Amino acid sequence: MAEHLVNYGFMPDYTWWIFHGEAHRMRDEVVRQRIDECDAAGGIGDMLGDYEEAHFGEGPQEEEPEANTKAFYEMLEVTRKPLHGQTKVSQLDGIGRLMALKSQFGLGRDAFDSMLTVFGSMLPEDHILPKTMYQAMKILGALKLPYEQIHSCLNGCILFRKEHEAETYCPKCKASRFLEVDAGDEDPKTLYDRGNHETDDMAQKGVRYNPDKMVHPSDGESWTHFDEIHREKAEEARNVRVTLATDGFNPYGMMAASYSCWPVFVIPLNLPLPGVLFQRHTIFVSLIISEHLGNKMSVYIEPLIDELIKAWEEGVWTYDRATKTNFRMYVWYHYSLHDLPTYGIFCGWCTHGKFLCPTCKATLQFISLRMGGKYSSFDKHRQFLPADHPFRRDIKNFTKGVVVTEPAPQMLMGVVLHAQIDALQVNDAGGFVGYGEKHSWTQISGLWRLPYTNDLLLPHNIDVMHIEKNWGKALFWNCHGHP
Repeated sequence: MAEHLVNYGFMPDYTWWIFHGEAHRMRDEVVRQRIDECDAAGGIGDMLGDYEEAHFGEGPQEEEPEANTKAFYEMLEVTRKPLHGQTKVSQLDGIGRLMALKSQFGLGRDAFDSMLTVFGSMLPEDHILPKTMYQAMKILGALKLPYEQIHSCLNGCILFRKEHEAETYCPKCKASRFLEVDAGDEDPKTLYDRGNHETDDMAQKGVRYNPDKMVHPSDGESWTHFDEIHREKAEEARNVRVTLATDGFNPYGMMAASYSCWPVFVIPLNLPLPGVLFQRHTIFVSLIISEHLGNKMSVYIEPLIDELIKAWEEGVWTYDRATKTNFRMYVWYHYSLHDLPTYGIFCGWCTHGKFLCPTCKATLQFISLRMGGKYSSFDKHRQFLPADHPFRRDIKNFTKGVVVTEPAPQMLMGVVLHAQIDALQVNDAGGFVGYGEKHSWTQISGLWRLPYTNDLLLPHNIDVMHIEKNWGKALFWNCHGHP
């Protein structure tokens, strides 16, 4: 299928959109060729090419790389040797391909060791292919990103870290940190592991391909507004802005179990569109949350928020391969990217009920239908039209006898929202006082801990294609009589 799409396109009469800069770049420049021969290497050739250029290319005087980069380069120096004298496939390349097969077909350790034994017996005697999975993992050790296992309360109250690191029971609900079982000699401590945390952000000096068109986040008002406030950090092109994206899915299939897993991805926005920004190798998994987020999102993303605060205030000591120098790279959050239900979870505002709009908040109250009691946005769009628009005075085709004169609600900015957050009062029964009547705040998002949150014009963004997919799926099943 991939080969057919590349050779013949999506459909014979498909219209090429040319007004957003796509026509200025060839298709092979913006679409990753997944059927090319080198694709099986998973980009190993490109990585080795970067290593070769960084060490032997002409340029300024090279500095000693920082510790992690140095260990990575030492690993590449060893593994760039060919598997044997009759091939150009490197040891790292061969191990990477075999590990990809192991992951794709779910091979166990014994099966993988047997496969290595069979392959090794068919290679020349001087080959350097590892004989066991243990040896292969040792070679790939320098490629692994650091991670931290963090225990959480069974009810999602807290994370057992910082001042709660030594606790064995939740200080709020008194739930046990470990699974308590009655067994003679068995270990009674089975951890509630809620995921891992990886930090490996990527900086690159971006290029504006179409400065007169809005084709990249840097063309938006939110980007330039933030630059005007924080000029010192914005002037360094290697400092990185990131977006956070998450969504729930069932790893066992839709019908296997009522279970959802929520990975949180970190995506650097300094890279050019559309060929690099959303490629697999530039998207990093920072958290894996093993249950539905509910109203506990602020608890689960606490480690990520701590990393963002540190990256903003202290920066990260980083090695620039292009200039062969070390520099302090600062990273900050730009916006989140998800569908509407996850939007509500991420920002802490319920997208159901009377105040459905997470942007206008309580300034836009939806209509309650007499039959069924559900809330509808019908007729609420007229106040967003120009003051002289004829729809505002239409008393026949919209709500009968109603003329809309009020202006569109003012977009609530960070300072105003922060004041609302500070004014919330916790209800004894749970939640906040006034929920459903005066507001729809369900939780205080951890993003408000960031020192620059008030300066973000667009802290959350909607994934339009995701919304279209959900809407189309719901319409399809509804038309075919499925719930």
